[in-house]
Amino acid sequence: MDISSIVNSKTLKQPEGGRNQLGKDDFLKLLTVQLRYQDPLNPMENTEFIAQMAQFSSLEQLQNMNAGLAQNLGAETQLHAAFKNNLVTSLVGKTVEISTAEIEFDGSDSKPLAYRVAADASKASLRILDARGLLVRELDLDVSNTYGTVEWDGKSTKGGEVPAGAYRAFVIAEGSGGQPVQGDALKRVNVQAVRYVGNEARLWVDGRELKIDELSGIVQSSPEN
Repeated sequence: MDISSIVNSKTLKQPEGGRNQLGKDDFLKLLTVQLRYQDPLNPMENTEFIAQMAQFSSLEQLQNMNAGLAQNLGAETQLHAAFKNNLVTSLVGKTVEISTAEIEFDGSDSKPLAYRVAADASKASLRILDARGLLVRELDLDVSNTYGTVEWDGKSTKGGEVPAGAYRAFVIAEGSGGQPVQGDALKRVNVQAVRYVGNEARLWVDGRELKIDELSGIVQSSPEN
């Protein structure tokens, strides 16, 4: 039965917001209008009516399924956030490794310096600078692993002993094509506290606030710098 001549703009109005998809309410309105204006001498056949009701039932099931999936995704997101926050709070008092540009040399014979480089690095070096920004020493790094340590004996490029104090460290890494890739010097710090920003727990370490994704690793329960 063609109902295009009887369903006009006054019967079914265009939904607000420009929506061009039928919902179950629209489907019921359309079916009601179709039944109201059907030809009494040629009523809708039972099979046609049943087919349309089946379409309506399928539409309703799909909408309910979509709403259920949305609720499940929301619950999964909340569960992930709760698990992540619980992990963050468990790190208070533990030692973690973070990216840094500063290292402390205490005047001992040698100091292990940790670093990480991108997996596609073909070569890398760690450059140590003094407070004036002058190069003190450059150490070649092993890039066979993305994480490693290198020993600095406290000597400058010229072989002289350097004084104890604060120095700056930078990792310079290159890929096989000579392009720069990610590289970081690392240091160990103690997690002092956890602070919440909205619903997200953040770590307070080394005088700054960090997300858990910014950690390089978790070392042990007490600091060893």
